Amino acid sequence: MIEFSECLKKFPPYLFAEIDKKKAELRKQKVEFIDVSIGDPDICAPETAVETLTKYARIKANQKYALDQGSLRLREAIKFWTKKRFNVSLDQNSEILPLLGSKEGLIHFAFAFLNRGEYLLVPSPGYPGYKGSAYFTGAKIHYMPLLESNRFLPDLDKIPQSVRNKAKIMYLNYPNNPTTAIAPKSFLEKAVRFCAEYGIILAYDNAYSEIYFDKRPLSILEIKGAKDVAIEFHSFSKTFCMTGYRLGWAAGNRQLVSGLLKVKANIDSGIFGAIQETGSLTLEKESEYVQTLRKKLKERRDLFVSGLEKIGFESVHADSTFYVWARIPKGFKSSIDFAEHLLSKKRIVATPGVGFGKYGEGFIRFALTVDVLVLKQALKLLE
Repeated sequence: MIEFSECLKKFPPYLFAEIDKKKAELRKQKVEFIDVSIGDPDICAPETAVETLTKYARIKANQKYALDQGSLRLREAIKFWTKKRFNVSLDQNSEILPLLGSKEGLIHFAFAFLNRGEYLLVPSPGYPGYKGSAYFTGAKIHYMPLLESNRFLPDLDKIPQSVRNKAKIMYLNYPNNPTTAIAPKSFLEKAVRFCAEYGIILAYDNAYSEIYFDKRPLSILEIKGAKDVAIEFHSFSKTFCMTGYRLGWAAGNRQLVSGLLKVKANIDSGIFGAIQETGSLTLEKESEYVQTLRKKLKERRDLFVSGLEKIGFESVHADSTFYVWARIPKGFKSSIDFAEHLLSKKRIVATPGVGFGKYGEGFIRFALTVDVLVLKQALKLLE
């Protein structure tokens, strides 16, 4: 019998892979269902992206190995976008690194700096990939509760001194998946001071920076002193609905960027050149696309939140991202219990809050990645 490594045995079933299995079973049985479980937008990527990819894929130079550091063209486009969006200046040669999507960067980043026995500070509920870094490196995990009573912000003061002294990396993610919270500047300033005081690296997942409705989210790099301790991750998947293109970037402290580059140089062989050209032109030309995307998602958000509240759902949160985070109705034992009820009785696939961690229990996450008409149909089924 072939056995998995001790490292791999630590991994629980990946949340979204398990959901995909259930959906595959329903399709096999030819059962129709509404899927509001995973953040894979139904909205097409910008036409610029499609046309550029088609054009540049034919060029021979783009069919060869790419540079690990990414093309200068793409790094300059990222520099331009970051300056325009956040008024943050970056050096394209030492403070920017294109990625095969922000997910791989966030997880591989820990390989460069996290040692066995050190602590990784992980938000709960939070993106499941964060804790994978600890399993791969042999580090310990300290979960930071994101409680509704604290606006879904971690209480840094409650992190034990013994953990602070051995913590190496803190993951933060705002706009937040799954809670949709946006972090105020005062909290980000406190987080930077905290990390600087205890020598902790701040890995800031800003994948949803452009998916907001009222208050504009910040970059951690806008905070004074952040470049001393922080690296920020961005994604084309959310900003431009380019999930399948697998493109993102990391930016910030040059030593942190250099460490991630060294890991990637030993793991992958760079990003397909045509994808890099696509990303460059998209950043330069598609600001109106993002505005249109926000408008469309706001329409969906307003409709769905209003509908849930009319039905009787309490504590419905949808401040940013394309998710709705809602407390499960009374009478259900757990978020998994409610999710199974939705699947078996309503033919709606949603994500149980506990799948994002212990402190996600009691909530359900809906993804606004279907058309308004489908959302209306889901609301009728939920009545």
